[in-house]
Amino acid sequence: MNGKWRDIDSDQLFWGLFLLGAGTVLLLRRFHLIDFSWTMHNFWPLIVIVIGVSHVFHRKTLWSGLWIIAVGAWLQAVTLHLYGFTYASSWPLLLVFIGGGMIVRTIAESMRRRDAEEGDHRV
Repeated sequence: MNGKWRDIDSDQLFWGLFLLGAGTVLLLRRFHLIDFSWTMHNFWPLIVIVIGVSHVFHRKTLWSGLWIIAVGAWLQAVTLHLYGFTYASSWPLLLVFIGGGMIVRTIAESMRRRDAEEGDHRV
């Protein structure tokens, strides 16, 4: 990455963009251009997804961020009744997310450990 961008605080940038977006939505509501109650009723899980994306920006909490995003996506699918999902009918999807996440994390950590061991042997 370019040296100028290396010193930017990604957390402050992320939350600044989030507040900018939230302020825009509230301003549009004030001008009666959007129905905020309908929006919040149907899209509140996006707040969970935004929190997950914030965690992903911090590379130390990558996995927890991905979990939060997955749960937020599941909540959004249920809230909008995508594919007829309800809380009662879609909990197996949550199990698929959890199982898939465990597999991906295990493989990624195994590859990282193997690469680290190979790097130690080269020195």
